[in-house]
Amino acid sequence: MGYAHAQEKVHVISHNKETIVTDPSKGRNSYKRWAMFPEKQKAIRSIVLNLKFQCPDTIRCADWDYVDHIKARQKNDSTVYEIARMLTPYGGFFQKDWGFEWRVDVTDFSLILRDEVEIDYIHTGYEDNKTRGWMVTVDFEITYGTPVATPIAIHKIYEDNYKYGYADDPIENHLIPVTINADPKTDFSKIKIHQTGHGMDANGCGEFCSKYRDIVFNGALVDRKDLWMECGDNPLFPQAGTWIFDRANWCPGYLVQPDEVLLPTVSGERFTIDINMEPYETENPSAMELISAFVVEYEAANAANDVTLVDIIQPSSRMTHRRKNPFGGLPVIRVKNNGSNPLKTLNIVYHLDGERPKRHPWVGHIAFGEEALIVLPTEVFSLKETAQFHVVLEKPNGKKDAFSADNTGRSTYHRPDILPETIIVYYKSNFKPHQNTYSIQNSFGDVSFEKDSTDMKPNTVYRDTVRLKPGHFNFKFNDTAGDGLEFWFKAKDGRGEVKLLDSLGRAIKQFKSDFGSHINYNFAVRNDMSYVLDNTPSVAVFPARTDGPITLDYFCNTPADIKVLIVDQEDESKILEQHNYYNFSKGPLNFNLSYLPKQRYYIKVYLEGEEVYKNRIRLKE
Repeated sequence: MGYAHAQEKVHVISHNKETIVTDPSKGRNSYKRWAMFPEKQKAIRSIVLNLKFQCPDTIRCADWDYVDHIKARQKNDSTVYEIARMLTPYGGFFQKDWGFEWRVDVTDFSLILRDEVEIDYIHTGYEDNKTRGWMVTVDFEITYGTPVATPIAIHKIYEDNYKYGYADDPIENHLIPVTINADPKTDFSKIKIHQTGHGMDANGCGEFCSKYRDIVFNGALVDRKDLWMECGDNPLFPQAGTWIFDRANWCPGYLVQPDEVLLPTVSGERFTIDINMEPYETENPSAMELISAFVVEYEAANAANDVTLVDIIQPSSRMTHRRKNPFGGLPVIRVKNNGSNPLKTLNIVYHLDGERPKRHPWVGHIAFGEEALIVLPTEVFSLKETAQFHVVLEKPNGKKDAFSADNTGRSTYHRPDILPETIIVYYKSNFKPHQNTYSIQNSFGDVSFEKDSTDMKPNTVYRDTVRLKPGHFNFKFNDTAGDGLEFWFKAKDGRGEVKLLDSLGRAIKQFKSDFGSHINYNFAVRNDMSYVLDNTPSVAVFPARTDGPITLDYFCNTPADIKVLIVDQEDESKILEQHNYYNFSKGPLNFNLSYLPKQRYYIKVYLEGEEVYKNRIRLKE
C-alpha cells in the first residue's frame, strides 16, 4: 500500500526550556521573545501549538493553578492577540524528571503568525519566585500546504476580565454587540473564544459555578454552552492541590481548547455578533469572566471533498491520552471534514508494523468544519512491546481527496499488560464505598465481571476471583464523586486501594488511590504469553495534611530492607526522623509528627538504598 506524500513541516520555537516565575509585586510576569514565522506568501495548512512544562533545573515546580497567556503581536503593529491560554497545574509534589505536553490548534491565527512576531508568555500569580517556577517550551508546529479556506481578516471583538454578578454594573454593559463589514470575498466566518471563570462569591462564582453563554449572530441564537468542565478525568493526575474540583470551563493543568462556532456570513454584508452571559446577580459579588474573542473571515473552502486525520486516540503515547493507553482493543481516531460537502463515506486503512493493512468502509455524516471520533472494528495487538500504528484516510465521499498529505498518520503502540486467566480484584474501600463501582469487559462491551456498591461496607477488604478467556479487556473502576479512593482535601473520607493480584496473591497491577473519577486499565489475556508481576513497591502516605498522625501503606511482592526518612522540605539534608525495617513486604506504618513545627516536610522511602518514594506532608495548625 502506498502512502500519500509526507507533509512539509517546520517548527518555530519562541521559548525553549525557559524558566518562568511570578512577579509578586505585579501579579504577572511577561516573557517576550521574537520569533521568525513563514513569510506571507507561503501557504500554510495548519499551525499547532505544542506547550511543554517541566520542573526547572535549580528550583522546584510551582505550586498554584494560575492563568497564563500566550499572546502574539506582529512587528510594527500594536494589536495583541491571545492565541492560547494555559491553566498551570498544582506542581507541589512533581519531581525533577516530571514533564507534560499539551497541544492546541492555532491555525485561525495564521494571518498574524507571519514574518517577525513577538510571542509573549505571560505568567500570572503571586507565589515565591526564588524557589518555585516552571520550565516552559512554546513550539509552533507549522504544516505547509493549501489552506482549508483562505483567511481574509481577523477581528478582536472582546478582550477583558469582565465583572460578573454586579447588579450596578451588569456584564452585558460591556459585552456589547459588535458589527463588522464582511469583505466582498468572505464566504463564512468563525468566532473563536477563550473563556474561563474566576473569583469566588457566596455561590462559588465564577470559578466553581456553572453558567451558560450564548452566541448571537444577527439577532439569532446560534450557540449556547454551559461553561463547565469536569476535572476528575484530567490526564495530568494526581496533582498536589484541588485538581479534581470541577470548574468554570477549565481545570488545573489544562491548555484551553477554544470554543469555535461557524457563522453564515454573507459576502460584502454587515453582520453583528454578540456574546451574552446567563443573567446573574448576587450580593458581595467577586466573579470575573476572563474572555478573549475573535472573528476570522474566510473565503470559500478550497475543496469539496477534503478530510483530515486530526489525531489517533488509541493506541497512542501522547500524554493527553494517557488515561486511555496502553491499549490493545478497538482503535479510536479523530477526523475532521475540511470539505464543503458533508462527509458521508470514507475508507480507512490501518495496521501495525509488519501486519497486513485492514480496511474499514466508514459511513456517517460530518458537516464542514466539524470533527468526529471513529472507532475502528478490529482489535490491535502485537507481540512486540512497541510498534508503529498507521492510519490512512481514502476516498472521502468516494472522491479523490483534495489534500491527501494530512490523510496519513501514525502513533506509537505500547503493548498492554498480559494478565493470567485467573485474577483477583483486590478492593479496600474507604469510608464512602457507595461512590464506587467496577467492572471488566472485553473490547466489544461484553461484561465478564461487575460489582456495584449496594452491599459494600466502609473500610473493608474485598477480593473477587475472576476467570477470563483469552482476549482484550478493560478494567474500569468508577468513583461517582470524582475524588478517587483518597484525596487530601477530604481526609475524613479515608483511603482505599485497588490492585489486581494473581491466584497466589501477588500484585500484577497496583493503582494509585488518588485517581479522580476513574481508573481505566487495558490488558490482554493470552495462552501463548506469560504475565509479569508488578514488583515495584506500592507506597502511599495518608493524610497529606495532618495534625501529626500519618500512615504509610507499603506493599511489595518481595520482602526487602526499607528505610523511611522525614526531612525538611526546603533543606532535604535535614533529617528529622529515620526508621529502618528489615525483610519487610507489606503493611501499614504509623508515625506521629505532632511535635514538629507546623510546616511542610517530605517523607522519603528507600528500598535497598534506592529512593522509591517521595511525597510532601503538611503539618497544619
